[in-house]
Amino acid sequence: MTALEQAIADIVAVQVAAAEKRIMDRLSVASDRTISFSDACEYLQMSSYSLRRLCLSKRIPHRTVGADGSKSPRYLFSIVSLDRWKREEEERNYCPSGGTSHE
Repeated sequence: MTALEQAIADIVAVQVAAAEKRIMDRLSVASDRTISFSDACEYLQMSSYSLRRLCLSKRIPHRTVGADGSKSPRYLFSIVSLDRWKREEEERNYCPSGGTSHE
């Protein structure tokens, strides 16, 4: 494969991936539902401590119900947003080349 053919193949792959993401996002909106804090812990297989820390540091998508500055806010989560967050976390934590080279 020539360099030009490889460049075209790379561009097509990026465009196809972007189109697939847009399609999946549109399809998943119809199946979205809101879950509670405890349900989100179970859904993510995460402790309440860890999930609360992510919420407080605004590192996970959620909605807060209650007065600003409340000592015991109620957190609500969207299944679609949590699925997207999990995919982004997996992509951020995965290096397809297998990590750093030890040569």
